[in-house]
Amino acid sequence: MGFVEMTQNWRLWLQEGSNVSVYGTVLFVMFTTSCILHVLSAIERRKKLPPGPWPWPFIGNLGVVLRKTGARHKFLQALGAKYGGLMYLGLGQIPCLVVSSVAVVESMFKSHDATFSDRPQTYFRKVQYGDSAMRSLSSAGYGSYWRQVRRMCNTELFSPGTHASQEGVRREEIQNMLDVLVHECKRRKPIDLGDWLFGVSTNNMTRMLINKRYYGTGAEIPEKKEEFQGMVKSRTRAAGTFVISDFIPSLTFIAKLQGLPKRFRESHESAKAQMESVLDVEEHRKNAIARASVDIKSEYSPDFVDVLLKAPLDDGQPLADSDIKFLLTDLMIAGTETTGITVEWAMVELMLRPELRKQAQEEIDAVVGADPERFVQESDIQKLPFLVAILKETFRVHPVAPLNVMRSSYEPCEFAGYYLPAQTRLIVNQYAIHRDPSVYENPDKFEPRRFMENPEVNPLSGRDSYQLIPFGVGRRMCPASNLAFTMALLMLANLLHTFDWSFPDGVTADNFDVSEEFLGTVLRKKTPTILMAKPRSHVQ
Repeated sequence: MGFVEMTQNWRLWLQEGSNVSVYGTVLFVMFTTSCILHVLSAIERRKKLPPGPWPWPFIGNLGVVLRKTGARHKFLQALGAKYGGLMYLGLGQIPCLVVSSVAVVESMFKSHDATFSDRPQTYFRKVQYGDSAMRSLSSAGYGSYWRQVRRMCNTELFSPGTHASQEGVRREEIQNMLDVLVHECKRRKPIDLGDWLFGVSTNNMTRMLINKRYYGTGAEIPEKKEEFQGMVKSRTRAAGTFVISDFIPSLTFIAKLQGLPKRFRESHESAKAQMESVLDVEEHRKNAIARASVDIKSEYSPDFVDVLLKAPLDDGQPLADSDIKFLLTDLMIAGTETTGITVEWAMVELMLRPELRKQAQEEIDAVVGADPERFVQESDIQKLPFLVAILKETFRVHPVAPLNVMRSSYEPCEFAGYYLPAQTRLIVNQYAIHRDPSVYENPDKFEPRRFMENPEVNPLSGRDSYQLIPFGVGRRMCPASNLAFTMALLMLANLLHTFDWSFPDGVTADNFDVSEEFLGTVLRKKTPTILMAKPRSHVQ
């Protein structure tokens, strides 16, 4: 290569380098300008939204929320204290509101209850049910089908008349399991209180659903207690799993890499197998036809399956068998664990405060007396205001579901001067609301007297009393709230009336483990509550 040719090549290379440099500069300017415009646009959009932590590009505030998966209710409470009772989070591509004060939850649900009564379709439900995921009461979207099923629950399953007709069932199941507890006491065997409460709640639900007993004396269903308890815990944990593709759909592959589809399907198959062995809808249908063909009046008491088989939808057609199973499975799982957890926490608080336990027993004794055949009955409850206050305070301090099942808006709306697009998710932080310092003095302290001084606070309302909402609020609140409240009071009252309680050897109030664990959707006690029970002098 000659000198002239070499010189020309160097000149061309320098020109190309200069062009590359120009192109790089242009690209850098374009990228920087794009970022600046994105930030300015985000700032402008944020002016129309409630305050909240600044979102990252693409993932929004997902990184903030995912940091505290085990205590998300407390983390959101702390964020709410910083940004206010109405806080905005950008969860990936999904806008989300977090409500954490009494004033905001009251204002929102008095004006926008219907708007935020929809349910988002989640990856958990899609994997397990496919298109049927929106046919259960808890997951159905806000529309005609959900309204019909909800009305059916209100008028057929949990109406005042049905509630009254089931009083004998509740009494029998509590007495039956008290007999089991008395037998255990005679052996001086430590009592796993949570396990006993789970058995009572399960029996009550199966008696109402299918008129059969699941645990204890006279059980009519093959007992698979550990399997059933494991299935309930697995379901609640899976239902509350934070799946990133629920907020960034393009990242579904991450859920697959985590093995979530397999875990969700296994949870579903376990629940399906156990519930189908309990809820035989076709058998109920055949028995109903057989009873109808008999001329003499039957003394058979219809259970919930019988009721649902006769209850038509608006078009006159009955519920499909699959829909009946979805509905009853929802009720079975929700009703067996949550009530027992509440009573367990109440007993834990009373064990730490013997003076409150003694006061509660004295109140019960004054009403019920020392008749060895006398149990605390539902007619006694209105005469036990201190016991009611204890349960209300337990609901406040230990909400079983500290974060409500996520809601979604089905249309855009304006609230508190902010524009909220359709499909905005809504989280009601019951844990924070129950500790609102503007409503509750010493909010972290267990003090039943606060409800003795304010007996009008009604946890069953959901529309008029917003400072205590353990069963949710508005149209989506738990339809079985009255049943759960009654059962919790009866179990707690009879435990206190029938037994004196103490810690096992080596355990005191100072070293008694009261740590909590947030798994999925439920806040439960982390370790079993093991206590010693001694029948009181009036108990045979």
